[in-house]
Amino acid sequence: MSIVIHLQESFEDLKKIFVAISHRVRDMPRFFHYALFIFAAVAVMELSVEAAVCSREIGACAASCNDICRSKYPEGGKGACQDDNCVCFFECGTEKRCNVGLGRCSSQCDDSCCAAKCAPKGPLSQGYCDGSLGPQNVLCQCSYDCS
Repeated sequence: MSIVIHLQESFEDLKKIFVAISHRVRDMPRFFHYALFIFAAVAVMELSVEAAVCSREIGACAASCNDICRSKYPEGGKGACQDDNCVCFFECGTEKRCNVGLGRCSSQCDDSCCAAKCAPKGPLSQGYCDGSLGPQNVLCQCSYDCS
């Protein structure tokens, strides 16, 4: 919805600019004005629709990294090896937050440790230990802004 509002505002701004230009340059053919307007509108749409991307390390790098990521994220997931780790890249959800697991929490890694692991994801990142699967399966969850 915000993309539509942004596009509408951009179109209104472009119309104002082209009206001002057309009043100053009356000798230009009308076709050129329309062509320029359409080109600018398409350029604005291309820049506005770019999707945000989440990333998640899933283990050691392997030849099948890209295949693993495509199976975990069938809606366009891609995998790449970075620093000997397989990292999956996938589209951000509609809520504009990425939610990824960063391993297990334990007595050696509590909430503050989990938050520190999540901190490099950005200023709005939130790392926390999630015990909803029981005391033996407390997982470090990281939620961060991907807009």
